[in-house]
Amino acid sequence: MSDEQRSPTFTVTRKIRFGHVDPAGIVYYPHYFDMFNGVVEDFFDDCVGASFQAMRSQFRVVTPLRNIEADFIAPCRIGDKLDLALTLVKVGHTSLRLLIEGGVNGSPRLAAKLAIVFVSSDDGRAVEPPPPVLARLKELAAT
Repeated sequence: MSDEQRSPTFTVTRKIRFGHVDPAGIVYYPHYFDMFNGVVEDFFDDCVGASFQAMRSQFRVVTPLRNIEADFIAPCRIGDKLDLALTLVKVGHTSLRLLIEGGVNGSPRLAAKLAIVFVSSDDGRAVEPPPPVLARLKELAAT
């Protein structure tokens, strides 16, 4: 099974609101990037058990985005309920590869490939994830 064919690790639903759309009535694309970050943050909090705040305060580690590739397949409109499925694709030495796929009622709307890096908040260098975070990520990757 290829990386992109793995089952989603985490899913959430976001309602498209008035503030997300442009004058054409469709989601203004920068809002998707904010949604992607929210999904990753929720994944860490709800699934990994390590909120961004806890990683920063307890381990002095932050998780900036290194790379993103997004494909917008079809528009979302106000009132749509966008299902966002995050798949943990790869756990690297200092980074993660993630896939986020979005759909409305089973109809594909977007797909984004993300790479995030674990970085020391002290000196800005890439570091390994904190041991409990790494253990949980490896557990999730194995399932």
